[in-house]
Amino acid sequence: MKDNSSVHAPHLSTEQHGSKSRKYRQAAAGYFIYGLIYLLGAMHLAGVGEGPDAGWVWFLVGAAMVVAFPVLIWMELKWVTRVLAFLVAIRVLGLIRVVAQEGDAGVELPWGGDIRLTYGAIIFAVIAATESYMLVRAGWDV
Repeated sequence: MKDNSSVHAPHLSTEQHGSKSRKYRQAAAGYFIYGLIYLLGAMHLAGVGEGPDAGWVWFLVGAAMVVAFPVLIWMELKWVTRVLAFLVAIRVLGLIRVVAQEGDAGVELPWGGDIRLTYGAIIFAVIAATESYMLVRAGWDV
């Protein structure tokens, strides 16, 4: 019988597959947390007049994405994970632009007090960059 092992891609060992699955699970959980933080932050900003003029439909779509995307990542859909990694990285760049452009404007915090928009953008950029890294780890198995 002819050996076709060089023709076919090698199969992942159980340990390698477990590690890969763990990366997808971590990325999915991370995306859920990232999406929830982002959605709640956007809703708060809209509520205090600092965010976009988005209606409840926009926030409903955002909530659906917070639920749907982690499920797709959990299912180990490589290209969905890769596209999301790219999109979240673009969001990081947008937040960096906000940091560079904002002045000393502040925004009210839900629990009282306020924070400069620049600091808020930095916090959200760190959260988004962390999730982008987790998506890259899963999508490219690094």
